[in-house]
Amino acid sequence: MISDRKLSHILICRDLDVSFKKGTHLDDVELIHCALPELNLEEIDLSTNLFGKKISAPIIISSMTGGHPETKKINERLAKAADKLGIGICVGSQRAALEDHSLRDTFGVVREISKDLLVIANIGAAQLLSPKAKEYAEEAISM
Repeated sequence: MISDRKLSHILICRDLDVSFKKGTHLDDVELIHCALPELNLEEIDLSTNLFGKKISAPIIISSMTGGHPETKKINERLAKAADKLGIGICVGSQRAALEDHSLRDTFGVVREISKDLLVIANIGAAQLLSPKAKEYAEEAISM
């Protein structure tokens, strides 16, 4: 069942060491210090517009949550953080809710937090290749 697999993803991240073992080679990069005392950090604006929504910085919380009743609270907390910081959020794959409408609120909770929040829907390639692709996409967006 998809819903159980969605919970399994969360439990694996919570209970097992899922750290990436190889480095990114960023430890090989040395930045040369260049003090900018005349720079006013308050004048730096990282905000941008994405899909018609203004976000405070080009950062998006990309999550794998939703699709199991126990993931609703996680999505709610992530959405509150995104709203507070003024950044966007992408929900986890919505396939489970496309197949079982009782799971829609595990994703829909994100939109309930703020109407201004940039929310990116997430469906798989299999759903996009389906004869019901347009219906699936519209349903995912509406969650």
